[in-house]
Amino acid sequence: MNLSSQFKFWDVHFDYDELSRKKGNFEAVLKSIKRTLSMWKWRGLTPVGKIQIVKSFAIPKFMSKAFLIHVSNDLIQAANKEFFSFIWKGKDKIKRCALINDIEYGG
Repeated sequence: MNLSSQFKFWDVHFDYDELSRKKGNFEAVLKSIKRTLSMWKWRGLTPVGKIQIVKSFAIPKFMSKAFLIHVSNDLIQAANKEFFSFIWKGKDKIKRCALINDIEYGG
């Protein structure tokens, strides 16, 4: 009997091998996030509207798997890169730490 070290449950790939787990779970998620955000790029949204799109459509795709399995820092950075490049159409216009602050503190 050959037991596999990987299995899939509720569209989440579980595996002992980190590279295989990363590829099975987050490659498709990052592609889906890119596709979703590219559909919204051509609209003339304000930065606040773009932030709402990221919060409503992109972050839940990433977090649905991130709640269940470990996410490496490079994946978090790749997702953040996609989010912020969508919001600012490329390079950041203001510091990220200022953007994520509360409104009272300039965020």
